[in-house]
Amino acid sequence: MISPDPDSIAYRNFQRHVDRLCVLIVASDCSDREIDIERLHLRVQAATLFPEKMELYDMIYESRFRRLRQQFRERP
Repeated sequence: MISPDPDSIAYRNFQRHVDRLCVLIVASDCSDREIDIERLHLRVQAATLFPEKMELYDMIYESRFRRLRQQFRERP
């Protein structure tokens, strides 16, 4: 049996965390502060896993989180 690559396990865990944060933003009654704390935890995880790719993280994930917040949490 082939054991999973530790990097792929770490990435899958990271992606699950991203998905969870998206759900918190879109479909929960969590406060903005709680969401910011989760976002910070995710950012630290990304910096640990992919330190050389934080600019890419900002472009992809932080922009997604901002867009979701604007679309689903801001009051008109």
